Amino acid sequence: MARKIDKPVRRKKNADNDIDILHPERTAMLNGRNIVVREYGFVEGMRLRPLMQPFLDDLFEAMKAGQPANYQQALAIIAANIDAVTELAAVAADVEVEWVRALSDSDGQALLMWWWGANCSFFMQRNLSRRQVELQENALQEMTLAQSDGAKSTPPSSPTTTAPGASATTPSDK
Repeated sequence: MARKIDKPVRRKKNADNDIDILHPERTAMLNGRNIVVREYGFVEGMRLRPLMQPFLDDLFEAMKAGQPANYQQALAIIAANIDAVTELAAVAADVEVEWVRALSDSDGQALLMWWWGANCSFFMQRNLSRRQVELQENALQEMTLAQSDGAKSTPPSSPTTTAPGASATTPSDK
């Protein structure tokens, strides 16, 4: 006799977590103001590119040197680019640059952590793409150099072992 098997229970996907991965946001109360720190969108990131380029360059060099992209290691790069980072954080939080500059140390540190948490993957993706292009260009350059150094694309044919006319005539089937 057949028995009914219950369907497996499907776990509901956490939609909030999916949205947080796609568009990370951090909500916080800083200096009496409720703010939302968000990741830059594509067009916004392109418009901010001239401002963020020195910061991206420093992150890129650290990445090539094998330093992981955690907040503590990024802090030295953030400090070296503090004027640009202040503007970038203000944009991500939709606040005025002057407001960010007036934050207390603890509120400023909190804003930086939230800004980095929301935008770390944004910066790392740009630098990973840059590294991939760099590696491809290097490989292409190496191939070009190898070919220009006289390397042939195909090996020469092997020489013949018999002289022409030295072999006997092949009999026919007549």
